[in-house]
Parts: sequence; C-alpha cells; structure tokens
Amino acid sequence: MGAGHIDADVVVVGGGPAGAATAIACATRGKRVVLVERDLFARERPGETLHPGVEPLLTQLGIADRIPSVVGARHDGIWIEWGGPPRFAPFGSDDSGPWSGFQVWRAHFDALLLTRARELGVDVRQPARATGLVQSGGVTTDFGMVSSRMLVDASGRSRWLGRLLRVSSPARSPRLHARYGYAEGCCSARDTAPALVGDARGWTWTARVRPGTYQWTRLCLDGPPDGEWVPQEFRGLLATAPPRGADVTWRMATETARPGWFMVGDSAATLDPTSSHGVLKALMSGMVAGHLIAGVLDGKAPAEEAARAYHAWIAGWFRTDAERLASFYRHLGIAGF
Repeated sequence: MGAGHIDADVVVVGGGPAGAATAIACATRGKRVVLVERDLFARERPGETLHPGVEPLLTQLGIADRIPSVVGARHDGIWIEWGGPPRFAPFGSDDSGPWSGFQVWRAHFDALLLTRARELGVDVRQPARATGLVQSGGVTTDFGMVSSRMLVDASGRSRWLGRLLRVSSPARSPRLHARYGYAEGCCSARDTAPALVGDARGWTWTARVRPGTYQWTRLCLDGPPDGEWVPQEFRGLLATAPPRGADVTWRMATETARPGWFMVGDSAATLDPTSSHGVLKALMSGMVAGHLIAGVLDGKAPAEEAARAYHAWIAGWFRTDAERLASFYRHLGIAGF
C-alpha cells in the first residue's frame, strides 16, 4: 500500500464511550480497528450517574478494576421531586445489600476507555478528523486513507456519517436546550445522592461529581436560563467556568445500520439527560454493534439481517424510554411530548 494508506477491518469515527466500546468489542474478537477522534483530549462533559447495572458491561470491557480511579462518588439512588414531594428512589438491592451507582468524571472515564482500546491493539488516531468516504469502503482522513470492511459512526450529535449519507434524524420532541456548569465548595445535601427536580418550566439536576466539585444541568422548555443562573443550593459555591449549553432534542436516525456501516451512541439516537442512562446506552450500543460486526465479518451473520436486528433493538429502547420521559413531562403539565 502507498504512503498514508492503512488497511483495517473496522473504522470507528468518534472516541467517546460508544466509539471506544465498539472498538474494544471488535478488537477482542480479533478485528483490526482504526479509531479516529478529532480531539486531543477527552472533552469536559457533565458528570454522569451510572446505574449499578453498568458493572457487568465494565467487566466485559476490561475496565471494572480501574473504575475507582474515575469515580467521584457512589450512592444508592437519587432524590426526585417531580410533580410532588421529594422522594428517594433507590437503585435496588440484593442479599449483599443496596446497589450503588457511580458518579464518574466524564473526561477521565472516556480517556480510560480509549486507553483500554489501545491496549487491545486498536490504532487510535487522536487528534485526527475523518474527511470523507471511500467508495470502495473506508474513509479519508487528514492523515491519509483508511480502507475498511465496516464503518462505525460514533461522532455523537454531529452525526457525521448520517449527514454524508443523507440519513435523516428527525426531531421526536420539542426543541430542548440544556445548560450545565460546575462549582467548587461544599454542598452536604448533594454529597449523599444527586437530585432531579422538575417544575412547570423544565427540570434541574444537581450532583457531586468528585470531592469538592459539583455539577448542575438546567433544562427550560421556554428557553435557556440567563447566564447568571445557578441552582439555589449551589449559590454559595464558586463557579469554576462559565456555563455551557447543549441541544438535547430527542432524535433517532431513520436508519441506524446498513450493510457496511453502523451508527452507535448519540449518532443513532438521543434523548435528553432525564433518561438518566446515556452512557449506559452508549456502551451497550457499541458492544452490540461490535458483536454484530464481528459476526458479519466472520461470515456468521448475514449483513442485511444484522443491520435490521440492530435497528430494531435501537428503535425499541428509544420508543420505550421516550414514552416514559413523555409521561414524566406530561405529569409536570408540559405539553408537546
């Protein structure tokens, strides 16, 4: 092959949890994987509460023993105030005691997954950009061409592949915009468990993401809060940076897979953070896609059937979660869902 040309079984565009999980799943099945991530370092993102159910996935991905290094807090559930008095919603328990969720620091969590991918032989190109598609299979990048048998879009809400292939991701909700920020200090009320508080305008999420550091997210249905807004319980804390915003409108691609490509994570489907398990779904979508991709490349699964099965799975969980979230919003008296 000429200079700047790389052969791979799978190319993954995007290095977040979904992309890294796909790469790990493919690499553990003996596939040659190139992962292209545009940012040099994992980006700062709102802290994510992981349900205890994520633990078996972390074990399969080979990072369960390293998770304590990125966990800022553990807790048995969350406080919910949603159209009624505050109530504590525990995650559950078994004979060994209550289940505890994880509050992870996302930048470190994402970097941990990419480190694991590299250990398994994944060729991680970072920072690097995918710039186009190759008709014979693969992508062009700013470091050359990568030919491959399978392409995975893990680019998140930018939906890189969907835009190139003109696969639409229509809105499935009113336009939703969330703002989030970080603060340092002490808020003992949030040291034991995060809180989700709904009101007639939207909702507020607050949580401790690591010792002495707290994160808040605010979603308003009538437009974002003003630039000085912070939750009441954090007004005595020191803001570490100006708040940021994100479009969290519900979307799902009309096609999430075809022979030759898959979309994973937010590229395939997105819901607003009230769904409470965005990272869990990202990991699951990447692992399922990786399993199906390996089956197709090994000749054990027909490409058309694998694509249909994957899309049906994505559509099923999206529909279930969307119906549940719509019910929550209607309970607040908010129309449009």
